[in-house]
Amino acid sequence: MFVDLPIDDAEREAIAKSLYAHIDARSTDLAPSTMPIDPALYRDPAMADRERREVFAHVPVIAAHGSEIPLADDFVRVQLARNEAVIVRQRDGGVRSFVNACRHRGARLVTQDQGNRKLHTCGYHGWSFQPDGALRSVALADTFGDVDAACLGLVELPTEERHGCVWVVDRPGAPIDVAGFLGPMDDVLGSYGLDRYVCYRTGFFDEAVNWKLLADAFWDGYHIAATHAGSVAPHFYNNLTVFRTLGQHIMNVTARRSIDRFRAGERPGDVVDRHITMAHFVMPNASFLRQPDHFEQLSFMPHPTDPLRCRMAMRVLIPQAATTDEERRRWDRNWDIMIAVLRDEDLVMNRDLQVALGSADVAPFVLGRNEVGNQHFHRWLQRALGGAETH
Repeated sequence: MFVDLPIDDAEREAIAKSLYAHIDARSTDLAPSTMPIDPALYRDPAMADRERREVFAHVPVIAAHGSEIPLADDFVRVQLARNEAVIVRQRDGGVRSFVNACRHRGARLVTQDQGNRKLHTCGYHGWSFQPDGALRSVALADTFGDVDAACLGLVELPTEERHGCVWVVDRPGAPIDVAGFLGPMDDVLGSYGLDRYVCYRTGFFDEAVNWKLLADAFWDGYHIAATHAGSVAPHFYNNLTVFRTLGQHIMNVTARRSIDRFRAGERPGDVVDRHITMAHFVMPNASFLRQPDHFEQLSFMPHPTDPLRCRMAMRVLIPQAATTDEERRRWDRNWDIMIAVLRDEDLVMNRDLQVALGSADVAPFVLGRNEVGNQHFHRWLQRALGGAETH
């Protein structure tokens, strides 16, 4: 199944012309100037604490895909930037999220990665909670003493399901408005019909890397030839990007090498959509990578306490559930490509980057004019932290 682009013919033609011009000139979209970056941003505990308090406690982030919890009472356990949470499909079809801690003595309530339970019972003293977070029972209540069950439900995190994903603001009582936060990106994601997609496979990778290093790696098309020389580089143009802002978020368009045959008229009846990749970056830590027949969704979550650790979530989203062996082999091949490129190349490079940052006298970095997406990301983060932009 081919994934139609959510653009009209005029926009499609404009993107194609921009790509062709860059191919001919061996150029790319450029920022007005280079941008210096302080290496301390990737290792400073105080900066990591500010990011958790001033960014991730306020903005909605992708915590799961809705198809991971399709049935009532299904749950997944996820690590967010400030809390470990349990996301539960409710019996009315909605989704709610809770801090994964029993209200008695704070023990971890859920230890399974995912499952289905009508009650969540703490393994420490046996207190039980309903899927809606309400306290159901206190073990040996006649000896425990008086408790107000209405005040001892699980701590809830604001949650909204939109575009097939479960979004959470990682702070109890915070407002949540995913559409408002996405702005123009909301219409773009909505036009793909992502709420009808299903998650074929999810992988989590706990890395000894600051989350911003991984964001930098996936925001940029400058590293393809060097980092991915043995995998996808022969199939894509390196350092060639058409950049678009969508409110506070961004979209990058890159060209596959097959666009040359399409442009030369060797593929009659074809459309340019099949020969480009559109990356939709949702600040601060998520991307939707539109491939011709599916989406790849990535998120980079800071560790709750350690600035030198993070978790990368990787998902393959497909238009409909795989029901045959042939379909499963097809999507398994796509997953294997992601593993070969992201885990075995990008993550290896970024682990080495973090090691280099351990040197006491590492010099300031510089983002090039060709690293437009990276510059946008760092300026967005500076604004979110209330700081002055670096020029």
